Amino acid sequence: MEEIKEGEIVYATFKVKDNNNKEYELRKVVFSREWKSEYPILRKEIYTRFLKQNGIKKDCSILDVKILARTGFKNRSKGYTTAKKNEQIRDSVTGAYV
Repeated sequence: MEEIKEGEIVYATFKVKDNNNKEYELRKVVFSREWKSEYPILRKEIYTRFLKQNGIKKDCSILDVKILARTGFKNRSKGYTTAKKNEQIRDSVTGAYV
């Protein structure tokens, strides 16, 4: 099984197994590993979108990964920025800033 680093986005083929021991083969899918997760266990709370898109309804664990391409890393958000009101005054006739 190939290693996927935290925050990395890959194009790969996965073999996963859910809690009922049912195995799925996900071919040529885009997967992005979350920063804080219990990888290789895919929890429904964290990977909801990925699991729903591939028809998996419960938590599952990754058995095998074959990476076809590494596409890069996610942009880690560092918080929100504040917006500042524009203090310039517009001319009522022309609309240009005074």
